[in-house]
Amino acid sequence: RRVPLAPHQLQDKITAQRDLFVLGHVGIPRIDLSKWTLSIGGLVGRSASFTFDELRRMPKKQIEAFHQCAGYPANPRIATRRIGNVVWGGVDLNTLLETVGISPGARFLWSFGVDYGEYDGISSGPYLKDFPLDRLEGRDVLLAYEINGEPLDAEHGFPLRLVIPGFYGTNSVKWLSRLQLVDRRADGPFTTQLYNDPVALSAANPQGGTRPVWQVAPESVIVSPAPDTELSAGPVEI
Repeated sequence: RRVPLAPHQLQDKITAQRDLFVLGHVGIPRIDLSKWTLSIGGLVGRSASFTFDELRRMPKKQIEAFHQCAGYPANPRIATRRIGNVVWGGVDLNTLLETVGISPGARFLWSFGVDYGEYDGISSGPYLKDFPLDRLEGRDVLLAYEINGEPLDAEHGFPLRLVIPGFYGTNSVKWLSRLQLVDRRADGPFTTQLYNDPVALSAANPQGGTRPVWQVAPESVIVSPAPDTELSAGPVEI
């Protein structure tokens, strides 16, 4: 975990890659591009795999979006959230999936990183997250290989990461290696045991339960004035 800037230091509209927070649950993989591919399978018309060069030759799309940490995975009520705002560059996921075809029964997309290990006493295979396929209707989900026009570095997911604007960063899987289209939610620890928000008991929901940490809830933080700033009398812009 590396947080280069405190919240009140985030004054630039676009956050430089060097200033963007880093969270690697089990470490930072180092990937040899000559051996790396992205595979797509599951409920598709045809399975396929793509090299990095093949992805780079596809039309590049850029999207400006905030990128936000969801907080402590085992307890999202612990406020450890960090945020940045960047311009992602990469391949439009809808366009890529159209080349393989989506089968009618597909409901979720599972995304796998190459990182694996033990986190907080929980053992995990390759980092696995999911999201509902209807999120693709926004046509803004990317397979990103750039931040602000420069290549992803190892800390931020080189060579490729998923980017889902408006979703917490935990869903934007780094070091992406595989996409799987399926009819159900993923069953890994980062979807079942970690990164879930509690659902309050109510008449409509007497059992309570949890919901996945997907879409970012409305939040704000004061970045100016900075902590301990002495203010003079009169109006103050916040």
